[in-house]
Amino acid sequence: MSKKLFSTEFFSCLISSETSNRFSLSDYFENAYNRDYDFCNYLPYELCHKNVSVTSPFSYEATNLDALCIVHTTRGVGRLFCENSNGISAGYDLTKGTLALIDCRKNHKLICQHNIWEYTICFVSTTTLEYYFQKIHVLGDFIYRLDKYSDVLAAWEQVLRTDMDDELHGIIRSRALVGLFTQLYLVRAVERTGSYHIPAYIADMHRRFTTAYYEPYSLDELALEYDINKFRLCREFAKYYEYTPIQYLNKIRIDKAKEMLLNTDDKIVDIGQMVGIENANHFIRLFKEKTGVTPLTYRRETPVIN
Repeated sequence: MSKKLFSTEFFSCLISSETSNRFSLSDYFENAYNRDYDFCNYLPYELCHKNVSVTSPFSYEATNLDALCIVHTTRGVGRLFCENSNGISAGYDLTKGTLALIDCRKNHKLICQHNIWEYTICFVSTTTLEYYFQKIHVLGDFIYRLDKYSDVLAAWEQVLRTDMDDELHGIIRSRALVGLFTQLYLVRAVERTGSYHIPAYIADMHRRFTTAYYEPYSLDELALEYDINKFRLCREFAKYYEYTPIQYLNKIRIDKAKEMLLNTDDKIVDIGQMVGIENANHFIRLFKEKTGVTPLTYRRETPVIN
């Protein structure tokens, strides 16, 4: 007996939605895959994927859908609301280059709040992948940055490599899914345990950015200091931490700035300087690039969760 269409399952789990004329949620399922192959009883399998371009207003909220969802943002900014590892509902910015891993069995909401948001969405079965998902969930961070040097990006591209719907290509996608989820787990495990022998100079740079983010840095100076070609420096740092050095430094600075905006009354220009960005206009541009809004809008519109 054939299984119920995945699109039917999706819409039965939908709590609310708001879409423009540009995109319909039904478009997600244009290339949904057959689930009646024998391997689907034993191996992980892809349900469907879609390259999406939406404009505000766009949102949907769903729960109790037996699937995991991968969302890779390629342009603009989206917003994800879901439970974190502590079971607390929280919001996450989905900026260009981020990949989010979502448990569709729990309540979750995706929103395009500012202008255009372009992303690739991929729904996959929980079969076998549940083990990896739980390991990643325990480590506490299911948002990844897919830098061009990232092994995660290479694994993600393998998943999306073919659209052919037959048993052979389904098994190939199954192998690619295992590879992707293995890589997602290894990235977090390396961050948590410091295993896989991270080179000393990479670990030292990471420590400095995390603890002394307010200091001035340049890629040329770092390359000279560590006596490493700057292109190798970027490639090696991204291998272990998903970001190139300056991208990671800016991430830390913006994260610290977001905390200050919500928890202090300090002026925006002063906050920029405190996180190491002396030029106020550059700080505002960088903040908007990473979050989709200006620092002032972020301070005014973001609710403080106690």
